[in-house]
Amino acid sequence: MNFFYQVRESVIDFKFYKLIKDNRFAKSFLYLLLLMLIIYSMLTVRNYLLVKNIMEQTAFELSESLPEFALKDGKFSFEGEMPYYISSSTNEVFIIDTTGAVDEKVLQDAMTGILITEDDIFMKNNTQQQRLSFSEMKSSEFTKADLIERLPSISWGVLIFMLLWFVFALCGHLIYALFLALIGLVMSANLNAGLKYKHVLNFSIYALTLPMLIDLAMDMATLPLLIGIGGGIGAALTRQLLYFTIYTGIGTGYLYFAIKTYSEGKDKPEQAVANDNM
Repeated sequence: MNFFYQVRESVIDFKFYKLIKDNRFAKSFLYLLLLMLIIYSMLTVRNYLLVKNIMEQTAFELSESLPEFALKDGKFSFEGEMPYYISSSTNEVFIIDTTGAVDEKVLQDAMTGILITEDDIFMKNNTQQQRLSFSEMKSSEFTKADLIERLPSISWGVLIFMLLWFVFALCGHLIYALFLALIGLVMSANLNAGLKYKHVLNFSIYALTLPMLIDLAMDMATLPLLIGIGGGIGAALTRQLLYFTIYTGIGTGYLYFAIKTYSEGKDKPEQAVANDNM
């Protein structure tokens, strides 16, 4: 069967599931792999372009507004008026001061913060605070021009990360299908469908088609890489909970109706089912 035909029928016709019931696992896995490749390719290109645009805009803004600075011979120099506040709020502080007027105590009341002095950089994340001495980097040199030049290259790092992450994403969807198939076995028993685990696993893989397409639509319509930053941890967790609920609900619903439709028509000849799908 044509791949795009399978995508369409797995979404619009529960009778279709009888046709793929006896698929070899390799065939169903190939379907999942192709669907993941298409969806993930779209997301990868989209996120790469998004990050590329953000980094280019950030580099331009820094070139216009950020004073010259340099790290050389284990010392940090800064030409702007100090203390220089890149960010200063109740939860976040980012300060540059090489005059000695500000020390690490400025980070005490902040949830997250960074203080850059002539000799050290202090970093705080919640209750943990770290100190890095520039004297350990005497052989390194870094300037404002280096920063602006390297920012756009971060987008390539995102691209490489997403390509590597594809393997984990594919394994995650497969494990989810295996778990969903266990639920399907219970459904099969309750509906007297007489399906074995290998049959329900085929159903589960194809039942994930619509949830995966909806997930793609949600990601394409939002800024998934920035939600956790802009909205905080609570917003990120809320989105993940919503995602899991929708994904699981639709997948389980499709699996149920696929098994139910199969149970009601299991005595119907295979050719008749195929004709129904024409």
